Amino acid sequence: MISRLLLEAIMELHHPVFQLKDLSHLWHSTIGIEKESLRLKQDGSLSEYPHSTEWGKRTQQPYIQTDFADSQLELITPPVYSAKEARKWLSATHQLVQDTITTQHDDELIWPFSSPGLLPDDVSSIKIAQLENENEYNYRAYLAEVYGKPVQLLCGIHYNFQINPALIEEKVADFNPNLSIKEVTNDLYLTLGRNYLRYRWLLTYFLGAAPYIADNYSTELYGSPKEKAMRSFRQSQYGYNNDEDVSISYASLEAFVSDVEKAVANGQLLLEKELYRDVRFRGQDRYRDLINNGIKYIEFRNFDLNPFDPYGITETDTDFIKLFILTMLFLPQVEKDEEVELGNIMNHVIASNEAHAALPYLAEGEKLVDAMLLVARALDEQQLMNGYFENLVTDKRQQLYHPELTIAGKLVTIIEKEAQAMNKPAENHFLAFGLNLARQHKETYLERDYNLHGFENYEISTQNVLKHAIKAGIKIEEIDPTENLLKFTYNGHSELVKNANMTSLDTQISYFVMENKVATKKVLAQNGIRVPAGNSFTSFEEAARYFPLINFEQFVVKPKNTNYGLGISIFKTFPSRENYEEALQIAFAEDNTVLLEAFMPGTELRFYVQNNNVEAICERQAAQVKGDGHSTVSELIDVVNSNPLRGDNHRSPLVNIGKGRLEQLQLTSQNLTLDSIPEEGQVVYLRENSNISTGGIAIDRTDEVHDDYKRIAIQSAQFLGANFCGVDLIIKDYTQPIVEEADYGVIEANFNPAMMIHLFPGVGQARPLGKAALKQLFPEAPLD
Repeated sequence: MISRLLLEAIMELHHPVFQLKDLSHLWHSTIGIEKESLRLKQDGSLSEYPHSTEWGKRTQQPYIQTDFADSQLELITPPVYSAKEARKWLSATHQLVQDTITTQHDDELIWPFSSPGLLPDDVSSIKIAQLENENEYNYRAYLAEVYGKPVQLLCGIHYNFQINPALIEEKVADFNPNLSIKEVTNDLYLTLGRNYLRYRWLLTYFLGAAPYIADNYSTELYGSPKEKAMRSFRQSQYGYNNDEDVSISYASLEAFVSDVEKAVANGQLLLEKELYRDVRFRGQDRYRDLINNGIKYIEFRNFDLNPFDPYGITETDTDFIKLFILTMLFLPQVEKDEEVELGNIMNHVIASNEAHAALPYLAEGEKLVDAMLLVARALDEQQLMNGYFENLVTDKRQQLYHPELTIAGKLVTIIEKEAQAMNKPAENHFLAFGLNLARQHKETYLERDYNLHGFENYEISTQNVLKHAIKAGIKIEEIDPTENLLKFTYNGHSELVKNANMTSLDTQISYFVMENKVATKKVLAQNGIRVPAGNSFTSFEEAARYFPLINFEQFVVKPKNTNYGLGISIFKTFPSRENYEEALQIAFAEDNTVLLEAFMPGTELRFYVQNNNVEAICERQAAQVKGDGHSTVSELIDVVNSNPLRGDNHRSPLVNIGKGRLEQLQLTSQNLTLDSIPEEGQVVYLRENSNISTGGIAIDRTDEVHDDYKRIAIQSAQFLGANFCGVDLIIKDYTQPIVEEADYGVIEANFNPAMMIHLFPGVGQARPLGKAALKQLFPEAPLD
């Protein structure tokens, strides 16, 4: 069955437009994944809960959608350049979906197989997606009537691919200057589509993963399956297929469009999108527009969900598919519809074969893999990948001879073994096996719920904003992940956001004033806000000489410009000159101006102000450990730091307690060292300042603080010209109103105030500040 042209192609891969030296640029083509999955109850039956309103309006939601049924999820990545990026988006959307359905119902799972494991006895009860667009709903009702509802529940992966347009533009002039970019692009995609349809059976062999299906699965069009361990029910004759009378030519784009339009005109198809083929040409609303305006990308639809993977497709298989697509570009052109039809027949044969059956097209499979190896080696050499791509292919090559190593083969082996141990048929164990995998995947989706999975490189407050943006259907563009700089867009309205709440709502002068602690104090004092008395110094020598003049028994030494509590030392008893000078050195290491301020007694509270409203208040307690009578301070710190919520670099809700100079200085004031063993119950403070960023914890006080202090915080933000502002107050009794000026003092105000301490308080209610920020930026978005 191997064509002569294929054999010749293995000797020297070629293409009329591209050369092998262009592979690096071709690899820079974009991909996108659309992953369908069923929502189930714990017993495996379809969920009866509606598609959650927490996921925004479906007409404006680019990431979380439904397919045919209301319980049928479709999770979508944006166009990305790498498998790693695609997986990042899939992991985020799975986490958010599972978090929502767990919070709302606590009894839903995401089914990991393409084929349903359990169907209702009355399949008419399967609920069609409840869409706002009446035409879309009616179209799904038509599909249910013509094809039956069960077949619509078959789920899979759609793999979108766009050839690097910059490369096409570069190559057109060399190829044929008389042809337009649109004409060359259309021809490239049509050729790619034909070749893919001819040889896609190899991907079905490697990646087919639907050997079992619900016992009562049937369709009016194709009847009931006869065998119970096919490689892929979804890709077989029992899957979703148009009537055999629907004949579509791929000889040219004009012929393809004409045949689709005829099928619609003749009533064979209701709409153009009813054409179900493993290749779709995309980028325009109507197929006729592809001729006029050009194909933008191509969609490949022949992939089962890999149930072993929580996201339905592994990173390596995502790369393998892309490598296969590139190889298709370099094979000789499949020109005749007969060759395309041969590919369809071969694909059905592979899909319908037993999962452990020997490959019937071994010789052609070997030649295709040989062609992929040539492409893989060229890519490895060009991208310095140290054999990565070659290993992708050689790993799959073993499966040509060992079908039990394919995904379907592994599934059948495991399920049959488990079923045999329980003395029951394998097909009867399919549901239980799938539910067990679904529960394991649920744990994966929900672990480290404080993070947004895939986006852990952002600081946690930014991750929280991202969570709410994805749920609401606000599009996200990563401008500079290393700087936490993002672009959000909803319905044509765009906003730039840095570090969660640095936005166009604040001015640059507000930023500069709050960055400068001296300026902050002056502005607030001039407007009648009480601030601590003190002095500032621009050199260590000047500050050191001031020591005899200090007239505060308790005082604070801190850099003029600081965040996260860096460089701050607090003395509640008058220090020695040596300790004072060490505090100065620590502060001057952070800035060239240092402040000395009177220490204000009372409870320190952080007020999070946004848009003239106090959204959250917390009390921050300094980093501390409690003695057990036998562990050293150092060992106690290690125990506290073992909390999974603690970490470094502001990527965790709580920050590890350090053992550095500041911590040791604080221990000295308590006559302790890291090697001291505190008594049982003795509280040992490692920092005097209460910043969470230096190991402290937060206690939510939002509902306990008297409105007088909220008013002071709001006024402080207004005087500083800030929309987002963190205002730190020292208050004698925050539950009582202000009686005299000494009842409070504003010790600091911060631009880009930390959300994390309010999102993840050690004690008390979490406050949804990420959602609040987005609601102000995008009042039109569904964020309620």
